[in-house]
Formats: sequence, C-alpha cells, structure tokens
Amino acid sequence: MPFPTLPRALRQARSFSTFPDPHRPLQRTLVGLLVAQALSVPALSQTTPQAPAGDTRAAASATQLDAVSVTGSRIAALDYESTSPLTTVSAEDIRATGTSTLEESLNQLPQLGLGANKTNAGWGGTGQSTLNLRGLGAQRNLVLLDGRRLQPSTTDNVVDINGIPSALIEGVEIISGGASAVYGSDAIAGAVNVRLKDDFEGVRFDSQVSQYAKGDGDTSDLSLTFGGNFADGRGNAVLSFSWTDREGVDFMAREFFRKSPGGTDFRIQTGTYELGANLPNQAAVDQVFAQYGAAPGRVPVTTTTYLGFNDDGTLFLANKGPFNWRGSDTLLSNTGAQLNNLNQDSLIQVPLERHTAFGHATFQLTDDVQAYGQFSWSNLQSYVAAEAGNAGISVPVGNPFIPADLRTILASRANPGANFTLHKRFGEAGPRTFERDFDTWQFVVGARGRVEALNGSWDVYASKGRTDVSETSNGAVVTQALTTLINAADGGASLCEGGYDPFGVTTLSDACRRYLVATTISQTVFEQEVLEANLQGGLFDLPAGEVRFAAGLGWRRSGYAFQPDRLLQQGAVVGLPAKGTSGGSTSVKELYVEALVPVLYDAPFAHALDIGAAYRYSDYDLSGGVDTYKVDFTWALVQHLRLRGSYQRAVRAPSVGELYVAAQTESNGYGLVVNGQGDQCQTGSPLRTGANAAAVEALCLAQGIPAPLLDGYVDTQRESLATIAGNVGLQPETADTYTLGVVWSPEGSGFSLAADWFDIKVTDVIGTLTSSQVLASCFNQDGANPGYAVDNFYCRQIQRNATTGRIDNIFKPTYNMGSLRTQGVDLQLDWSRQWEGGATLRASSVLGWVDRYEVQTLKGGVVYDYAGAVGYVPEWKAVSQVRYGQGAFGGGLRWRYIGAQQHSSKVTNPASTTPGVDAYHYFDAFGDWTLSERLSLRAGINNLLDKAPPQVGGTPGATNASTYDIFGRQYFVGLTATF
Repeated sequence: MPFPTLPRALRQARSFSTFPDPHRPLQRTLVGLLVAQALSVPALSQTTPQAPAGDTRAAASATQLDAVSVTGSRIAALDYESTSPLTTVSAEDIRATGTSTLEESLNQLPQLGLGANKTNAGWGGTGQSTLNLRGLGAQRNLVLLDGRRLQPSTTDNVVDINGIPSALIEGVEIISGGASAVYGSDAIAGAVNVRLKDDFEGVRFDSQVSQYAKGDGDTSDLSLTFGGNFADGRGNAVLSFSWTDREGVDFMAREFFRKSPGGTDFRIQTGTYELGANLPNQAAVDQVFAQYGAAPGRVPVTTTTYLGFNDDGTLFLANKGPFNWRGSDTLLSNTGAQLNNLNQDSLIQVPLERHTAFGHATFQLTDDVQAYGQFSWSNLQSYVAAEAGNAGISVPVGNPFIPADLRTILASRANPGANFTLHKRFGEAGPRTFERDFDTWQFVVGARGRVEALNGSWDVYASKGRTDVSETSNGAVVTQALTTLINAADGGASLCEGGYDPFGVTTLSDACRRYLVATTISQTVFEQEVLEANLQGGLFDLPAGEVRFAAGLGWRRSGYAFQPDRLLQQGAVVGLPAKGTSGGSTSVKELYVEALVPVLYDAPFAHALDIGAAYRYSDYDLSGGVDTYKVDFTWALVQHLRLRGSYQRAVRAPSVGELYVAAQTESNGYGLVVNGQGDQCQTGSPLRTGANAAAVEALCLAQGIPAPLLDGYVDTQRESLATIAGNVGLQPETADTYTLGVVWSPEGSGFSLAADWFDIKVTDVIGTLTSSQVLASCFNQDGANPGYAVDNFYCRQIQRNATTGRIDNIFKPTYNMGSLRTQGVDLQLDWSRQWEGGATLRASSVLGWVDRYEVQTLKGGVVYDYAGAVGYVPEWKAVSQVRYGQGAFGGGLRWRYIGAQQHSSKVTNPASTTPGVDAYHYFDAFGDWTLSERLSLRAGINNLLDKAPPQVGGTPGATNASTYDIFGRQYFVGLTATF
C-alpha cells in the first residue's frame, strides 16, 4: 500500500473548499470483500510547488487536498491512516457475489461469524440479516450508516441490515476491535460502517435474478434511484426504492437433507402410549399381540416400552424393534426406534419480501453551513414453518375412542382405573407457521459547517426511529380445549361435530378445528432517539505536524414494548412458548474527546510516527457512569513500511431486552448422551457407568426420577422447555482489545500486505446459559458440582416430570457471566498489474487464523477453547480472488476456504468420538460486460462445482447451515441502466 509522497510540512495544510465529511471513504482501501484493492492516496503532481519545510502558510496556499476520516476515529486529517485492522468492501465486490442481502456477501470474510441469515428457517427464524464480528455475538458490534447509528430491530439492539438501500452503497468499512471510546456502547468487537453515495445525479435502474441449479430458491431484486442538484447547485437530493422477493426452499428439496431421520422421539401424529410405572400384565400384552403374529414376550413389558396406534385400531410396538406398523413409511424408520419425521414441513431458506425507500438531501445555507436531512423505510415480510406441536395428554380410561386392544392392556395394569399418558403430535392442526412483518423507519436532520479558526468542522444532528413487528402464528392447539375434548364422556361430539379422536391418524371437522386450533398475534415496538454534536479541527503545530482533535456530546434513548397474544400470556397453547407482556427503556448521556498527535517525521527509522488517544464518559440511567478509552499509534519506519497498534477499553451496556423481557419459555435441545452431552441420568450415559456412578444416580433420584424408572431410564426427546427472563440488576460488559499490525507496500510493485494480530477479551458477559451447559455443570462434567449436590446452582435450574422423570423445563436466568476471549491474526494480500491497452489483472486474499476462542461460563470457572469447533469459529478461513479486465469485459474466479473443524463435543469431552469436518473449498465465477455507455450486464455462478454440505455430528442430514453452503450451485444475472 503506497504511502503518499507528500512532504511532512504539507501535512499541516488543510483545505475545506468542500466539507470534510467525517464519513467519506478511506482513501487507502486495505482489502475489499474479495479483492483487496490497494489504493494509493494521490500524490501531488510534479508541478505542485514544494514549500520549504517550515513554511506552513505557503504549503496551505499551495494545496487543495481534502482531509480524510477513517472508520474508528472522528478526526479528519490529510493522510490519516487507520490504527486498527480495517477492511473495506467495495460496491463492485458486493455485486460480484450475486447475493440479495448485504450480510451474505460480508459473511464470506473471516472477520465475520454466524449471524441471522436466510438459512435460519426453522423455529425462531425471522428472515432478518445481522452481522457478527469475530463470532462474539451480533449484539457486540455496532452497525453504522455513514457513521450514524441505525434503528435496531430486536430487543438486543441488533440492526437488521436488510433495510440498508443496496443501490446507494458505495462501500463498507469493517474495523475490528473495541471502538466504544469513539462510537459508544455496543462496539465491543468493532464497528461496521456502510457508506452511501451522497452526490448522486441522474437515474439508475438495477435488477438481478438468481436461482439454484435445482430450479428453486428464485430471488428477484429491483431498485430505482434518481437524484440531482437544485437551487443553482446549492442543494442535492436523492431517492432510492427497492424490492426483493425470495422464495423458500423446502427441507426435502435436497438429497442431503432427505437422509435426515427427522427426529428421535415418539411424539408422532398417530400417538404413542408409554407403559411407564403403572405396568400392564405381560400375559395381556402377549394376548393382544398374538393376534398380530407375535411370539410371547416379543413385546416386553417395561417402563420404557412404547405402543403406537395404527389407523385401523390395531397396536404396534414403536421401539425395541418396531413390530406391526401398518402406516406410512414417512413416520417410521426401521432401526429399532420410532422416529417422527419432523422435517416434512420445514424449510432451509427463509422466504421473504422486502421493500425499502431512502431519501437524502443537502442544502447549502451559507458558504460555511450546510443543512441535511435523511429518511429510510423498510418493510420485511417473512415466513418460516416448524413441525406440528406436541404434548403428553392425560387420557381417562372412559374416553370412548380408546381402541379395543388398548382397553384390554389398560385393564391389566396394577391400577386399571388410572389415567394414562398419550404422547401426541398434532399434525391434524397443521404445521406451526410463523409469519412476521417488520416495518422500520428512521429520520435524521442536522447541520454541519466549517470552523475556520480551528481549520476544522462541526456537525449536529438528531435522529428518531421506530420498528413495528407483528408476528402471526398458526397451527396452535389450545390446551384447555384439548383437555375438555379428551375428558368429555362422548369424546367431545357434543362440543364440535365428530368429537376428537386422538388415536391413529386424526382428522378434524371444521367445527372441531375452530374449537381446538387458534391463531395467535403478537406486537412489538422498538424506538430509538439520538442527539449528537461533534466538533473536530486543529489545535496547534508541532515540529512533526499539526495536533488534531475531536470532541462531542451525545444523548440516546432506546425503548420497546411487547404485547403478546392473550393465549401466549396464559401459556394456553401447545407448541408455542408462553410469553408475558414486557417493556422498558434506557437512556445515556455521553461526552468524548479524541486527539491525534504527530510525534516524529522524517527521522531515522521514523518516516512518520503518530499517537492517538480517546476518552468517553457515558452515564446510563440504570448502570451508572462508565469510562471507555483508547491509545493507538501508527509508525512508518520507512515510507512504505508501517506498524500500527492499539489498546482499547470498550463497554456494552445491557440492552432493553436483557433488562426487561418478562419470563418466557422456548424449546431447547441439549445434545446426545453419546457425545457427552444430554441428560446424564439416562441408562448407559458416560457418568452412569463411570467412577462416580453411585453419586450420579443419587442425584438423579434426588431430582425426581422415580426409583422404579431409573434402571431403564431413557431420554427419548433430548429437548425440553427452557425459561428465560430479563434482569434489571445487570452491569455493563467490559472488553480489552489489543491489536498490533504491519502494512507493507513496496512502491511501484502493485503489491500490498497487511497483517494484524488481535486479542479481544470480554468480561462480565451478559447472557444466559444454554440447556446443555446447565446439565453439564449440574452433573459436574466441568467441575462445577464436585459433591453432586441437588441444591447446586445449576441443578436448581432443572425441573423434572414427577411421573416420567424427564426434564420438563430448564431455567436460564440472564446475568453477568464469565468471559469471552478470541485471539488471532488477519492477513490481507493484494497484487495488481496493468498493461498498455488497458488490460488489468488483480489477485488478492483475505486470510483469518483464530488461535483461541475461549468461553468461560462463570467467573472463576472452567475455560473452554472452541476455536476450530463447528458452530463457533473456524480456525482457518480465507477468501481469495483473481480478476481480469479488458475493455468492456471483466471476469474472475473466487475461492472460499473453510478449514477443518472438530465437533464441539470434543472440547468438553475429549473422549468424544463424534467426527469433525474436513476442510471445505468453494469456487465461484463471475463476470461483467459494459454493453453501452448506459447499460451494463453482470452474471455469475456461485458454488461452481455444486459442492454438497458436510455431515456434522455423525447424524445423516445434519450440518451447520450458517457455515457451509447448503443449497448447491446458484446462477445469477443482473442488469444496470443509467440515464
């Protein structure tokens, strides 16, 4: 990356013939998304007068350069270089990926971890797109639009970047490492600044369509942008509108996912009866199954035996070697376990429709003062589906629909008159569907101008935004209606036509559907208000240059209100979490100051040495006052070799959701016992057969597993409800970030290299335990309960069913936990060459190596390193590209690399034999053609070799959809017309 040949004396010159916009693009782009284009700051032409070193006034009159501002600083200076690792993504590179959302293209970079995306198509999927720097969580990086905060779309203050107007994107700047001293709370892992074109003139029409090679997943994007000057050039205005329509992709549409067994439980639509503790007589069971050709004892009478119901009223053995199944093959896998295929109604791509509108206007009030205004609006409609809800129903022996053969078995029980439990998935109600509508708007008004006395500028603005979310859920079975029908002497026939027969393949009359099935509608509102005033300029001159500063004041308020459906508040539906009404707000007052001090220039081993510092004080209405600060440097040893580094203290105050969300339940899986996860009370678990087996069994009994069931206890569900809630006693997270890097760009070589080491540690992490963490700690798998005490903190969070012993609920309180730490190196390479005749060749690579990704659940607890574990962050990740251009044509090949990863179970259980994943390679091809002065065409093929995703966790059809390409080859073509 060439350094400017501008003499140091000229660095003191400042020209503000145009406003030094603090959000202008960095004049030295380190690396683009796929091509790291090393762009030089233009040197003065050879005819520029060279002022004597001490004659700064002559230098000022001789230059007409504008100051530069970089993401991560509020200071504008002539040849300011970023002191933090900074990657810049150009609009050209974004278009070359052929993606319909900005998140899809950015997530190819090694700096980005797993955020919300189009593959989150199951339970909880929303269609939103979020960014997750360093894999530390989408709530720990700040997303900015031209340096200003965007309107959040979740209770965690996370921004959905779907609303950013793609047609106006000029570039994206990604700074890694804490930036709270400059931008405020949330910038723990860094900041992502999206830059928009601010001087658009003319009319531009963009269109793009894409489709997977399987003929599905069609996505259409259209945008129209027009703008121009008015009032004799004193004003400029731009309007941009866009529309995106993306089709869903069915789970069963890919061969890879069709291999999935679809589930491991016995909650099927036809229903199953678990014998449990009130066992029937073996002779009665033998008598019934002899009719089906079974030998005596073929169907063993044990507490873990499951009997199912065929649609003709006969029974079948659902486990222990399925026998006499007479239904559809889609509901049974003949492997010795009854498997409900949960995937038949699922999706692997979230369908959505998105509309956006954006407007920006500036007006020159005087020669020194400019007013500006901006509005943005987006509407996102998405749809996801999940398998039908399920429940264990207590059925009285008087229910008229009980099949005759089952009555015979029930009558032989030790307590023949007792109710029995029917496990039922309510396929008759249809799949559970979740339709969401996000409506977001934001207004910004402000003014900015020059301050001649400081050779600087000022900027004052206010913004207000709001997000309205409506969520409609279908296919919900009302618990009270179900109970009433089941207990009705006539089976519910007097309540609705035909009544309710839960055995076999159940069908519902229209009347019973209206009685039993409900649609729930919930509403959420998020609001944010911001006031900010900034001043930047020069203070005084030192021998090495001018001391620059920035300072400012700010106020921000965030709030939300959530109104769940009445049925959800009551917890009165099957398969949907209970949620309480909640809401609240937080506010903060802030002030900051930043300085840039040139220390040396043109000295031995110091072509230039600058020191920077910043401090911010933030006063939160709940958390109180917090301090953030940074110290950094950039040291050019020689003109084309530069070192840079920084230390930053950052904070993240608790979000409104973490503070105020009322108790609500969700469904959580907790893993397989064979992987060292899951419920360790299960027979055959590693702990039940280990050195402390007696202590483990005693703990299981103390938790509530009935003694008669313990020897044969099997957890067939591997999931339970989990309850989470906010906590107003939370304190802010803090983070310490260290970076050290080198930038080398030999003059005239066309080559540049940037290598940066980073170390980010977050303490007092705000979060909730996962269900698997609660179980692992309760059963001392991480040393958290050495005495196997039932009153241990973690064990108290587990609630078991008194009848079956299974886990009904796990409480997951929100609190300040332990720490997160990630450390690694980013390497960015770029080479370019241009020949006579205009032909160009560029090659580049962005490589990330993660040395550690450490998770400490509790302060002082065990630290686990998940670097290179599937579902966390790969140890190695790279994106490389070669691109050739000649005249009207340009084209290239992209290589995406994800290093080999181990299964996450090996981190907590080194003895786990669950296989990991080999290194993965993807190749993409793209090209563009300038058809005429006003018309251009682009096209490409992603996943050129149609690479299928890897199997993760040893289960067929299981993978990590956010890490690997699950769709296969994709084609796209786009057309741009300008007028």
